[in-house]
Amino acid sequence: GRYYVADYKSNHLGDELADYEPARLQASVTEHRYDLQYAIYTVALVRLLRARLGPDYDYDSHVGGVYYLYLRGVRATAGPARGVFHTRPPRALVEALDALFGGEARHVA
Repeated sequence: GRYYVADYKSNHLGDELADYEPARLQASVTEHRYDLQYAIYTVALVRLLRARLGPDYDYDSHVGGVYYLYLRGVRATAGPARGVFHTRPPRALVEALDALFGGEARHVA
């Protein structure tokens, strides 16, 4: 019952699996400003869900977050996941961006 944004990244972070551990993925997200990208994608998802689900839509219930799949690091192995970045933007941020894109000014604390 939750919806997600999924995006594939082909960034080369290194040749070892360790190069695709969470800390390296976070650094890549920050460096390339994918945080801004996924926030915009989440606003688009929220607008779609609001249109489709109407008054039943609820961010906390329906939005599961964002997955970035770093293709060079994703492996089917036992052990900790590599090459998969997941986050869920805070509701307040998504609502403020949605309002801003709709022409309203809103402060995010």
